[in-house]
Amino acid sequence: MDTVLDTPPDSPAPRGAFGIFGWLLLLAVLAAGGYGAWRGWQLIAPQAEEGPDLSPEALDARLLEAEQSVTSLRRIQQSLDQRLTDTTARTGLLRDEVLGVGQRAAILEDSLRELSAQSGEGREALRLDEAELLLSQAQARLAIAGDLDGALRATALAREVLEPMTDPQFINLRQTLGLELAALRALPADPRAGAAGELDALEALLPRLASRAPGAPTVDSGQRPGWQRLVDAVVQVRPSSSQDLISPSDRSTGEAALSLDLALARTALDRRDQAAFRASLQRVDLWLQRLYADDAALRERREALAALGALSLVPDLPMQGASLQQLRDLRRSRGGGE
Repeated sequence: MDTVLDTPPDSPAPRGAFGIFGWLLLLAVLAAGGYGAWRGWQLIAPQAEEGPDLSPEALDARLLEAEQSVTSLRRIQQSLDQRLTDTTARTGLLRDEVLGVGQRAAILEDSLRELSAQSGEGREALRLDEAELLLSQAQARLAIAGDLDGALRATALAREVLEPMTDPQFINLRQTLGLELAALRALPADPRAGAAGELDALEALLPRLASRAPGAPTVDSGQRPGWQRLVDAVVQVRPSSSQDLISPSDRSTGEAALSLDLALARTALDRRDQAAFRASLQRVDLWLQRLYADDAALRERREALAALGALSLVPDLPMQGASLQQLRDLRRSRGGGE
C-alpha cells in the first residue's frame, strides 16, 4: 500500500522556494542602489590629492625654495632689527627732549613764581605808599587846616587801599586804622564854625552899640525930651577907668585896633591856635569896654566872647597819627628784613 499522498494540482507552491527568490531580488536592488550611490559620490567628491613627488629634482627645488625663504626671512629680521635700533635711538632722543622740556618747564615755573612774588610785593609796596600818602594828608589836614571832613575822607580811602591786603602782618595796621577812623567819626562838629559866627555877629553889632563919646546919641535918645538930648550932647558922665577915649582920633584908633584884634582872632581860629585866639578875645573885650557903653547888648556880647575863650579849638584825638606811625614802622621793618 502506497502511503505517499499526491499533491493536488490546485494547491499553493511551497513557501520555501518563493522566499529565496525574494531575497535574491532584494540583494539585486541593494547592489544597484549601492553602485548608483558610489557613482554619485565619485561625481560630487573632489579628486583626491596626489602624493608628494619624492624625486631628486623635486627635492632640490624644494630645498632651494626653503633656502630662499630663509634668506628672505633673515633680511626681514635684519630690517626689523635695524628699525628697532632706530626706534630705540629715537625713543632715547625723545626721552632726553622730554626731560629737557620738563626741566625748562620747571625753570619757567620758578621764574613765573618769582615774577608773581615780585609783582605781589610791588603791589603791596604801591598800596603801602598810597596808604601812607593818604594818612599823611589826613594828619596834615587836621593839624594845619583843621579839615575834619577831609581827614575823614583821606583816612577812609587809606582803609579801602589796605583792605585787600589780608596778610597776617597787616592785621594790626588795619585794626589801628579802623579804630582811628571810628574816633574821627565820633568827633563832635567843628567848634570853629560857631566861633566864627559869634565873631561875625559881634562885628555886625558894633555899629549899633551905644557909645559915650561926646555928641554920640544914646540908645533911647529918640524917646527922650529935646532938652535932655541937648544936655547929653554937652555933658557926659562916664567912668574914667573903663573909657578914657574922648577925642575922635583916639576913638578911631581904638576902633581900628578892635577891628585888627577881631581879624587876629579869626586867623588864630583858622589855625586852631588856642593861646592866640584867647589873647585876641581878651583884647577885643577890653576895647569893647573902652569904646562902648555898658548896656545889655554889650554885656551879652562880652558873655559870648567869654564862652568863646573857654572853647577848645583842638579836637581830642588820642589815636591821631597812630596808623601812620605804625605803617612807617612796618615798612621800615620790611625793608630791614629784605
